[in-house]
Amino acid sequence: MSAEGKYSDRWINIWKDGLAPGQAFDGSRAAPSLVRALEEGTLSVKDKRVLVPGCGRGYDVVLMAQHGANPALGLELSADAVKAAEKYRDSTNASTDVKARARYTNGDFFELTYEAGPFDAAYDYTFLCALQPHDRKKWAQRYAQLIKPGGQLATLIFPVDPNKDRNEGPPFPVTPELYTELLEPLGFAQVHFRKVEPHESHERRRGQEYFAVWTRKAEA
Repeated sequence: MSAEGKYSDRWINIWKDGLAPGQAFDGSRAAPSLVRALEEGTLSVKDKRVLVPGCGRGYDVVLMAQHGANPALGLELSADAVKAAEKYRDSTNASTDVKARARYTNGDFFELTYEAGPFDAAYDYTFLCALQPHDRKKWAQRYAQLIKPGGQLATLIFPVDPNKDRNEGPPFPVTPELYTELLEPLGFAQVHFRKVEPHESHERRRGQEYFAVWTRKAEA
């Protein structure tokens, strides 16, 4: 088995072994900073096709659907994660319509095909930091392919920890500057940036997060 295959199996096995809500990287709920962005209109997803790669149990996918995303598509490498996400969605008190628009699929971000065409928006949280550093440029290139011109990418940047070795992970440490270096050359312009307040982060992530929104420039 290749090194890439072994690394992918890491995530598949975590879910196969049974990841409980709140355990390891599971935050038990949607990120409060994302809730704020949607409520304030910093990120608008109403009637938009939204992709959430590495969605885990799908908290953010349901939230996106509650704010009008149609659909909000959560992508997971693990089939067991997809089952957990569907179970979570079905356990919520969301309306039947919201549940129908909160969807999940099993697949590889770098190989995803979507017959409806490019997405209007995407949300990246605990995803770039989970990838091996040598895949970062490919990560940015894939978003440039998956998000339509004029579409948006919201990034909850984590973990920002200058004391952590950059090759130690996952989660591998990142910086706001890294996102700029990766995304700007591919036509993404940053339209919003702020440091996440401690009360807006999951407890174990306080002080390590920034929220940014990028717009993919229209093609000439």
